[in-house]
Amino acid sequence: MKTFLKAMLIALSPSLAMAASAVVPTLPPSALSPGQRAVVRTVFRGDSIETFEAEIVGVMPGGRAEGDLILARALGARVELTGVAQGMSGSPVYVDGKLIGALSSGWAFSREPIFGITPIAEMLAVLDQPESVTGPETVGPVGIDPEARTSYGAWRWGDEPDAPLPSMPTAPNSALRPLALPLSVSGANPATLPMLRAWFEPKGFAVVPGGRDPKRRPGTMPHRFEPGSAVAVDVMRGDLNFSAIGTVTYVDGDRVLIFGHPFFQSGAVRLPLSTASITTILGNLNTSFKMGVAGTPVGTATQDRRAAVAGRLGPVPAMLPIRVSVQGAAPGVQRFAFEAIDDRSLLSQLVSAAVLNSVMESGGTSAVQTLRWSLDVYANGGRLSVADVASSDASLSDVVQALGAPVRFLASNPYTRFRPDSIVVALTIEPGRRQATIRSAALTLPTVRPGGEAELRVQVERWRGGRETVALRVPVPEELPDGRYQLHVGGGAEADRLLATRLPARFRVMSLADGMNRLGASRRSDALNVTLWARAPEVSADGEDLPELPTSAVAVLAPPQAAGDRARRAEWALVGDQRLMQPFVVRGEVLLELVVDRQAR
Repeated sequence: MKTFLKAMLIALSPSLAMAASAVVPTLPPSALSPGQRAVVRTVFRGDSIETFEAEIVGVMPGGRAEGDLILARALGARVELTGVAQGMSGSPVYVDGKLIGALSSGWAFSREPIFGITPIAEMLAVLDQPESVTGPETVGPVGIDPEARTSYGAWRWGDEPDAPLPSMPTAPNSALRPLALPLSVSGANPATLPMLRAWFEPKGFAVVPGGRDPKRRPGTMPHRFEPGSAVAVDVMRGDLNFSAIGTVTYVDGDRVLIFGHPFFQSGAVRLPLSTASITTILGNLNTSFKMGVAGTPVGTATQDRRAAVAGRLGPVPAMLPIRVSVQGAAPGVQRFAFEAIDDRSLLSQLVSAAVLNSVMESGGTSAVQTLRWSLDVYANGGRLSVADVASSDASLSDVVQALGAPVRFLASNPYTRFRPDSIVVALTIEPGRRQATIRSAALTLPTVRPGGEAELRVQVERWRGGRETVALRVPVPEELPDGRYQLHVGGGAEADRLLATRLPARFRVMSLADGMNRLGASRRSDALNVTLWARAPEVSADGEDLPELPTSAVAVLAPPQAAGDRARRAEWALVGDQRLMQPFVVRGEVLLELVVDRQAR
């Protein structure tokens, strides 16, 4: 009677019907032998599951780190024509009706359709991993990221070395590697696709054109979601959509296994799962790939491990809101809305993609233009506000990089998990190139009294324009002793470069909050910067800058045996710093000598 009632409930409930699965018998790699026939379930078109045959080639035993690997050769004209395609990751493989694992890897430019299979026992072990206890508002992994120790201009985290870390080597064509996940893109301006490929393909995705599913309705459950079904992990939604497409391997109630390889191998995660519909498989001499669209949101990926991605059907996690407004490219303000996963290794690219596509869609793509931008990041109970202007041969490219870089810098901090609540970007596009270069600078009087003002005349040359003189006054501190000092006049980039050379400790950030505060005080490109320098010791201790110290104090605060960034000393002291806003981007620099003399008139 109970069995009958259970069957009736499943038949009457689409959500239960989707999640239901019979107990599936499995077969370990040790029970396989070359020549055995296998059956693979996957979707070639639409959402209908089809099969193709394969032949077991052998088993390559591995260690604890890499696991065992089953090799098989696809059979049949359909697969032999295209080979194993990206998007088949997770396709379940059966021998004698028993599940042996998931199609997960292959070779580029292979003359035979040979593929790797992740054993099902290793995948099932992922279901036993403890799920994150964080709430549904937490989205995405923190990820294994070889470039996690990153910089933003001259800014560094703690005692991070100045030299960039070497990137991970690229696998040769002879290497067996996990199949790249097709990243289905919809809503993208065609001109942005080359940049999207440059950003996302090194992360293990194959950027392919996608579309929107008109049947996509959050909160509704499809009637079919079973081994062999197409599945998608939504990376971005809204006015721009990115979805990584693969295949379902295993369903047990509300628990699912997909891909047969990691997304980023990030451990416990919360990523949105959706159904997917396949448009076609496009044959390619390198590696064929599926083209498709994400469908209905159906659950949450909770584990991202070496052997598989595991998830649960049901509630879908929230995503990070990103808002972009563009003014000046068209009448009125153009507004764009996005939602993205909160992932350390992808977030900066997702912000950059949202900004790039918004500007392109607004029509602001002229080579001769000036872009003013602001970035507000609400995270960890605080707010980072940064604003600047770009005017160059590639203003849009400069802005896109400038907006993504601080997000990546904050996300890579080694102190506190970066937890953004929302990101807001505003851009204003102005016609013409508002840029000027410093050609010369001179002091009206070379000698000044302490407490007085140094008068400067700076000559700048406008882009495709004439020269003009900017007059300014620089206060000289009252306590400054008599002597010779250096006066540096330059743009924001030049002033920061000199500061980072002479006082590198000022660019060593000691906490996430410290990083947000320091980035918020960054120099703008449309300011004329005047800095006054003295040959005197300075100490930066625990993030606080202490200039012009007596020798005895230096010995106490920064003894020679002190290590790391707790205390750093320098031979220069910054005794004056002024930033004067200009109606143009300032480039160039001049170094002057200023004499301070109490007897001067």
